[in-house]
Amino acid sequence: MAMEKRNRTPSVDMESLLIGAAEAILEHEGPDALSVRRIARFAGVAPMGVYNHFASKAGIIDALFCRGFERLEVAMASITTRDPLEAILEGGRRYRQLGLDHPAAYQLMFLRAVPGFDPSVHARATAERAFGAFVVLVERAMDAEVLTRDDSVLSAQIIWSGLHGWVALEISQISFVDDHEGGAERLANVILRGLRP
Repeated sequence: MAMEKRNRTPSVDMESLLIGAAEAILEHEGPDALSVRRIARFAGVAPMGVYNHFASKAGIIDALFCRGFERLEVAMASITTRDPLEAILEGGRRYRQLGLDHPAAYQLMFLRAVPGFDPSVHARATAERAFGAFVVLVERAMDAEVLTRDDSVLSAQIIWSGLHGWVALEISQISFVDDHEGGAERLANVILRGLRP
């Protein structure tokens, strides 16, 4: 009698399924709700399925951290406008939108929402690549002489820090203006004005 063939979910698909489940829990219930059993139940797999792919809850959190920065890298790298200053402003808009669309992931990425979580070497490299895509926009503006020629990493960090402060306050609902979008745009322009020749 022939044995019945079992359909197995490919490893990459299973990882994607588990990360998707963890992300849904993170965004709807917060980081405290993340547990291996909860993620497994949400994904419809046995807890051992989580351990087989991520070893621990920390592995899943690391993957969520990476996914957030991968999104950010794609958002920055796909900016096609030819105007170098407008490209930086668009980068700021996309950065803010990512935070608004995925507030819990943003807090995981930037605000250490999970106590004790320390990103892996791979996760830190993923974050650096996302930042690097923004540095490219700053370098373009410097090459076009619309930003002062300076350390491009430092200039990018200055812009990013200002935007981060705005987005963190907005997500935390500690903001006292009515027009958040207009305020974020004005902040970006003020920072760029300070970096111009």
